[in-house]
Amino acid sequence: MPTAKIVELARVTPPTEDLVLRLSALDAQWLTVPLIQRVLLFDDGAGSQLAPFESLVSSLRASLAATLARFPPLAGRIVFLPSTGDAAIDCSASDSEGCGVRFVVAEMEGADARKLAGDTDHDVDAFKALVPELAVEALPAEVLAVQVTWLKGGAAVGVTMHHAVVDGRSVWRFLEAWAAACRGDDAVGAPTFDRAVVALPGGEELARSTLRKYAPDLPLVCS
Repeated sequence: MPTAKIVELARVTPPTEDLVLRLSALDAQWLTVPLIQRVLLFDDGAGSQLAPFESLVSSLRASLAATLARFPPLAGRIVFLPSTGDAAIDCSASDSEGCGVRFVVAEMEGADARKLAGDTDHDVDAFKALVPELAVEALPAEVLAVQVTWLKGGAAVGVTMHHAVVDGRSVWRFLEAWAAACRGDDAVGAPTFDRAVVALPGGEELARSTLRKYAPDLPLVCS
């Protein structure tokens, strides 16, 4: 079974954002479901050549910090508010010790980037090793973790994200913004976090009842 050897474990922390976003009923139902994971593979084929791995890691780390400044919930934590029974994304948590986004640098000996990308039958175990773990069993829970892995002839960028904070479209919106920042391009528009646009019948109480249904033992998520 292919394994990724971790060579560096760091945290990427953007400037603190004094912002707390309560989960709506649309968000709360995803608190206990599987995480969203994506792997992007890059190889030196087709006439292109990647930068040296150390330079690639440095560029990805710096551009991630710049992107998180525009997407502060991704660097925060999902927290439980016992006084009200709400769950919320605390963006200021990114400034706490051990917080921010976990940034893993790894290498996978013997794994070929072009083969991984081109095989009709994908090596599932290898792909699993290219995405980082995320601490979500209890609140406070991480929102995002990133892993950059050296491969023969290329590299992989894996992300793991909490489904209560992002959906499929917002994952790609974040990745597009990160890629643009890495290129030095600011073409991707900034997202909005105005909760007033999420107007649901029942409002906050509906969100709390949804939490009680799907995660009745908060702050424990998985009992």
